[in-house]
Amino acid sequence: MAATTVPISASVLNWAREEAGLTEADLAERVNLPVADIQAWEAGAALPTQSQFSKLVKTLRRPSAVFFLPEPPVAAGMPTSLRRATSLQGHKIGPDEARQIRWARRLQGLVSWILRDQSRAPVTISQYSLDMPPARAAGIERERSAVRIDQQTSWKSASAAFRAWRRHLEEQDVLVLQLSMGRGNIRGFGAWDDHAPLVAVNTAYHPTARIYTLFHEFGHLLTRSDSACQDFVMPGRHDGNVERWCERFAAAFLLPEEALRAMAARYDVTPTSPTTDPDKARLIAGCFSVSIRATAIRLQEFGLAEPALHSRVVSQFAGQDWSDSSGGGQSGGSPAYEQRIRQLGTRLPNILLSAADRGQLTTRDLADLLNLTTGSLGDMRGLLLESG
Repeated sequence: MAATTVPISASVLNWAREEAGLTEADLAERVNLPVADIQAWEAGAALPTQSQFSKLVKTLRRPSAVFFLPEPPVAAGMPTSLRRATSLQGHKIGPDEARQIRWARRLQGLVSWILRDQSRAPVTISQYSLDMPPARAAGIERERSAVRIDQQTSWKSASAAFRAWRRHLEEQDVLVLQLSMGRGNIRGFGAWDDHAPLVAVNTAYHPTARIYTLFHEFGHLLTRSDSACQDFVMPGRHDGNVERWCERFAAAFLLPEEALRAMAARYDVTPTSPTTDPDKARLIAGCFSVSIRATAIRLQEFGLAEPALHSRVVSQFAGQDWSDSSGGGQSGGSPAYEQRIRQLGTRLPNILLSAADRGQLTTRDLADLLNLTTGSLGDMRGLLLESG
């Protein structure tokens, strides 16, 4: 007797596979089936058996009901603007990245719904055209931050600096997430929403790199452009591109020209004596708690470094791109609710807990969403109250 088949939607299967960051061959390997079967199902020329369908559901991590929809869910998953961002420079978003992006987008969508349901006003973050010089926009935003250069240079560690900048963005109603997306994968991503704008950074990178990514992605929010970013944009490349605008914004915000020139002069780096020494770039970067790569690019931009500096920095300090686990989003030795606060910040869980108090979502649903026990939600609430 022929096996019973399951009448799934071919277009939904194709969508779910692509959202998971898998090729047809990848999916076939994971479910231990010929790639021809996957191709036939996505073409609508055949249907999977019940056992094959179970493997698809488990591998693609989607509710089984989704596969019976006539079309892919419009509001679900990863936006095309993230999956096909020009700043990915050919990098294909993989399963780990896709899973974290989908989770972040679900959280963002829920927060947006909660705030709209409460009749909250949209956020009031500035909006800039790409015609606006990024340094000018950075000057305006830096002044609004009220963070002085002497404060920035007094922070004791890059992790402390990240926490301070994160608080600044959360005070502007931005959701700031730290997600584990793996070495060599995207630096971060940003997604606009009128009530819940979001930026996320990859904890695989060192805190100084995360800080730079934080403000690159904030630049995307200011230009209302969603994006996922893979690498730094060197001076002179894509000068009319939104990616270059965001890079220049982040550089000008974190390394204001006047302050950078003054700091460089302390190390005998001037336009008449530009540096090629990676160690000097490292020392200057450390003063501002910004990545050495970003600092080298900024020094070159002002003629304070020879063109060879960036490549020398990359060669000498490549290992410092990556996190040493300090200040990261997760730590195996701490309770799950503490890990979740490091991942999600304070604004997002506070909104969710408040919504549960109001009856906008159940405690069980909230615990499931955050992958916590219902009992640990009380511990999370207490820790958030302690942190202010």
